Amino acid sequence: MKKLYYSSCSVSPPHMGVIMDDILSCRQPGDDIYLMYCQGALPSCIMNLSGHDSYCRFCHYMYRQYEKKYLKGVTMLPLTYGDLSHPHRELQLDSPDDVRTFKYRNVELGVSLLSMYYDITRDLDISNWAGLSAWARPLLGSLCDLVDYLYQRLAELKPDQVLIYNGRQFENRFLYDITKAMGIGFVALEAVGGHVEPYKRIRFEGEWPLNIELYERMVERLWATSPHSLEEKTRRASSFYEKRRNGVLVGDTKVYTAMQHEGQLPEGFDRSRQNIAIFNSSQDEIAALGEEWQADNLFASQFEAIEFMLQNAAPSLHFYLRIHPNLKGINHKEHLELYDLRRYPNITVIPPESTVSSYALMDACDKVVTFGSTTGVEACFWGKPSILVGRSYYEELGGCYHVRSKAELTEALNGQLAPKDRLGALKYAYFLMDRQYAVEQSTIDIDVKYRHFRWEFFSTSYFKVLGSDWLFQLCYFLFCILGTKFTPGKQPFPWPKH
Repeated sequence: MKKLYYSSCSVSPPHMGVIMDDILSCRQPGDDIYLMYCQGALPSCIMNLSGHDSYCRFCHYMYRQYEKKYLKGVTMLPLTYGDLSHPHRELQLDSPDDVRTFKYRNVELGVSLLSMYYDITRDLDISNWAGLSAWARPLLGSLCDLVDYLYQRLAELKPDQVLIYNGRQFENRFLYDITKAMGIGFVALEAVGGHVEPYKRIRFEGEWPLNIELYERMVERLWATSPHSLEEKTRRASSFYEKRRNGVLVGDTKVYTAMQHEGQLPEGFDRSRQNIAIFNSSQDEIAALGEEWQADNLFASQFEAIEFMLQNAAPSLHFYLRIHPNLKGINHKEHLELYDLRRYPNITVIPPESTVSSYALMDACDKVVTFGSTTGVEACFWGKPSILVGRSYYEELGGCYHVRSKAELTEALNGQLAPKDRLGALKYAYFLMDRQYAVEQSTIDIDVKYRHFRWEFFSTSYFKVLGSDWLFQLCYFLFCILGTKFTPGKQPFPWPKH
């Protein structure tokens, strides 16, 4: 089999480790392996947003080190600015919507660029449109040049399979779309774990990790094929929900309930009424997931959805909106307008910094409404009727009432709902907890260790210069931190103005 791997940055953890581990672990006799990597083809990447030359030079150096130690027999294909043709392009970008809808030769370039912008800045309102436009315009032009080159190069190489890491960001999303257009096999590589456990490599065959249908198929397949007994699967899945309730880090990067007081309910909570808890999600984080997660949504925003609920609820209902703790200090419109809902008499708005316990609120309310967060499937596990408005990885696993029309939503709010069977919640958590059956076994250690001094450093088994981890740290500091602090970038990134 002829496999073409693509890497956008050699010092992005655990990006390069996952790619090299897949090459070493999955290579079969007779396989023809290519590694194409950016060597200045693009003026910006997720690790080097402003395009500093010092960072690029160190990145290129590390590819050479990997070739010597890990990639013997792999055909290296560095991709330079000079490899691309650069025709003059007039890009019509007059608004954020022009960026969002920007496509070139069946490739969703604009949405992947905005996905990264939201992820980094959390600037959902795009308050610095002038800065974003100045940054995006030349980058989109370069991406068009790269798309032209890759269509031609893939037609020449004729790989059976193209493999990339993740695929959500602009720096490699194009290969997902191009392989679909050309009918080439595609694999997205991803890492699971990290933070409190070692990273492990996982493969998404035919789709990228954000594809909801593929994710659900993998969940169902693992549950059906795992040799664990039903009792053991249930035990492992249950531990996910028990840890989250007890403030143990699992399945996330942060414990959001750490500042909440166990058992605390909102002041004046009336248990004699019919109460519904609404747990909103960070709208900027959902937007960063891309277009699939916006498709078929009933409402343009969570504010609009909640306002509809308030206007169409029976008089006996009272709502408690728990604003996600991750929105503390975030000032975009989609967050701030939630406080305007206080003008309705049938809702209590709980701000993100409140010490009210999310789990006490869930337990005390009769129903739970979410917009795709893990809280929705947690509610199912803890025996609450859970109403899902929007998209989620667990939407078709059977644990929630996934409403698909406004009429369904109104009926779910006002009618009698029994809690769904916990099986869907158990399947979902079992997949999240699995590190044995759904996760590929590793040839090299891809875990990442973080060191915090004045700056954050990271080390891995493969980040070495002359065999030394500390020498790598020194070079990274000189080229990728100091070098970017004191020299201008080719393309300064538009951090939002506050």
